[in-house]
Amino acid sequence: MNARPAACVAALLLAGCATLPAPVEGDWPARRTALQALDGWTLTGRVAVAAGAEGFSGGLRWRQDGASAEIDMRGPFGGTALAIRIDGDSMTVTDAQGVHIHGDEARRVTERYVGAPLPLPQLRYWLVGVPAPGSEFRETLGADARLAALEQAGWLVRYTRYAAAAGQALPDRIELSAGEVRLRLAVSGWRFAP
Repeated sequence: MNARPAACVAALLLAGCATLPAPVEGDWPARRTALQALDGWTLTGRVAVAAGAEGFSGGLRWRQDGASAEIDMRGPFGGTALAIRIDGDSMTVTDAQGVHIHGDEARRVTERYVGAPLPLPQLRYWLVGVPAPGSEFRETLGADARLAALEQAGWLVRYTRYAAAAGQALPDRIELSAGEVRLRLAVSGWRFAP
């Protein structure tokens, strides 16, 4: 095989493996739209939560697959403290004792654990550095034309650091606050579905 056909075959194979939209650095509206379309990814990291005088820290693994999500929050010494499963509008929580809780009670358990109702429908978008579509928001861009701060659904989200992941600049450090509740997230890895 000569060089030209080999290059074409390689280009086609690479295109088939692409999992993220091409970066659109400097064009925030196009970048926002591309990132809002992401629907298959996994984030791992550490989370610290402060709610008034209460607080905790531990590991976080969030796997998004379309309208479904698996969110595992681990305690500081390992072991799943809370496992949240979302499938469209339905929600199930499994606590550290293995008890399965569904529906509104699952939302109440999550709220007690975190200290505030988590805006889970919006959070999946905030984690990739964009506002959730379909509701009002106010955004502030940094000098690098990336989202620096976002106000939506009663929460303030600050993006303090980005890192390269699969050819994109994605959030690496995120701070979320609403009232007395503050969450800090340090991302250790991103993985994208083929």
